[in-house]
Amino acid sequence: MTPFNTNGLDYTILIKFIDGTATPAEAAEVTAWLEAAPGNRELYFQVKDILDQQYALHVTQDETTQRWQQIATQLQETAAPTPIRRLRWLKYAAVILVLVIAAGMAAYVLLQQPKQPSLTMLVSEKTTVQSILLPDSTRIWIKPGGTLQYRNVKNGLRELWLNGSGYFEVVKNTAVPFKIHTTNINIIVLGTSFTVNDDKHDASVIVNSGLVKASALHQETIVRPGERVATKGGSLQLDRVNAQLYAAWKDGDYKFENTSVHEIKELLHINYGYDVEILQPQKFRNTRISGRVLITDELSLCKSLGGMLEADVRKENNRIIIQPK
Repeated sequence: MTPFNTNGLDYTILIKFIDGTATPAEAAEVTAWLEAAPGNRELYFQVKDILDQQYALHVTQDETTQRWQQIATQLQETAAPTPIRRLRWLKYAAVILVLVIAAGMAAYVLLQQPKQPSLTMLVSEKTTVQSILLPDSTRIWIKPGGTLQYRNVKNGLRELWLNGSGYFEVVKNTAVPFKIHTTNINIIVLGTSFTVNDDKHDASVIVNSGLVKASALHQETIVRPGERVATKGGSLQLDRVNAQLYAAWKDGDYKFENTSVHEIKELLHINYGYDVEILQPQKFRNTRISGRVLITDELSLCKSLGGMLEADVRKENNRIIIQPK
């Protein structure tokens, strides 16, 4: 079993953190707790899933409290005095029980419902970056060649199907989590900004702000600002990146921070689909670039990178060639 480290965490703070009502100090406490042990992330997902389910099933706080009082009475009849923190956990466990029962009832109802309607195209494939504003003020940019679809839902466009790559600035709505489905990965958020890349074989999610829950290959993980999760080698792999760079394709505004040539090579491939060849790579081993540039087209891309790297940078068909001067 994966170890947990409660580390004295009050679960009411965890709930506030998920709801977005935690103070900066409480948010810092939860962040430290998430880092304390691998199992804490798993517990976070369990709690978040239960709360999302509560919102979706419209289980009221009064109903939850009433059920808890009934169970608490039974516990008091049989249990010895319990420390306050354990009582809080027992209370939370009782809420879980209520929600699991409600979820079971909802699952039965869903099985009786007719088949889901087909997907409707929201953004069709184009050769330019497309931007769209959803009814809830969520903003989305779709990379050239990508498409975005949805099903008719009651609570607005909060569940989408992406083919290709997109950047999302999701408006927070604790009652209706925002969901994105791709060929290789699924994402659930409440309110955040992030990039999704999916090329049919591999997928990645790169977070600029907030928290994202990504699931693929029978695994789940939380992705935080400056982190990237990718499907590689049959598993989800997490690493740290400059998230802004991987979203810069939408407006060409690049902010390099100690960026290596290897990172530039990966960036050009992910953002634009270019194959990058670096001639005499040993001469760029210690090269790093920092600064802000606006890249509007292929010519400005090669010119800007050439000046920052002090190298010759040229485009040949779908290749970018970088070589020392």
